[in-house]
Amino acid sequence: MTKDDGAGEGGLKDDGAEEGGVRGGGVRDGGERDGGVRDGGVRDGATPLLPEPVRSFPYAWDTGFGWPPETMETPGNLALARAVLEACLPPAPLAVPEPPPEVRAEYLPEGEEPPDWIEARVILRRLMPYARDVTRGRMAEAEARCARAGLDTTDFTACWTLRISAWIAEQTLRWLGLTVDDTSGLTPWAPELAELCARRGLAAEQAVWMLRLTPELPESRPALARLAADPALPPAVRELAAQGA
Repeated sequence: MTKDDGAGEGGLKDDGAEEGGVRGGGVRDGGERDGGVRDGGVRDGATPLLPEPVRSFPYAWDTGFGWPPETMETPGNLALARAVLEACLPPAPLAVPEPPPEVRAEYLPEGEEPPDWIEARVILRRLMPYARDVTRGRMAEAEARCARAGLDTTDFTACWTLRISAWIAEQTLRWLGLTVDDTSGLTPWAPELAELCARRGLAAEQAVWMLRLTPELPESRPALARLAADPALPPAVRELAAQGA
């Protein structure tokens, strides 16, 4: 169900999603670019870049990592949501918030080109359609393809590993706020994690929306008030929190 038409402002619209169904883009698991074998017989190319709870995230990038609306509010799914948010949360505030605001080419001013990451995302999604596919070798292949396309590859692996985590966290917060009807199972962990996400710049606006959409939880309104009053936060985040405090 949808609790608030405005809540989707924090959600991810994943342009070009139909291209994400190409499983692996022709890159084999464990056979990526660097074929060296580490101790234990694990190929370096197959080394996962995301922590275990996030690697277990079952929803595809070709649907923007969105939780299907029919997902049941089972204890297992709530536990997965909590584990994913805890694993995605950065240890300190990010220098640049993630993920970047969504961009649609049709809304750009005439003559303005979309940022490089839009095209890069298509390349990465082909190679890594699920969180479990985000490996060192596939990331190296994606970086090589982006470089050949003339796209920015600065701090490529760190940037994209964090960005993928941010999109997954964003969609998890969206599911918690928009779809979960019986919110009694969200207290106190969900508001606490949402506030931390907002403070650390990870899916911050969606985190605020999650708090706004759960006013019945005793932790949500106080968290919004604290965020609205924090001068260290971006003005857009503070204003969004103030509107719901």
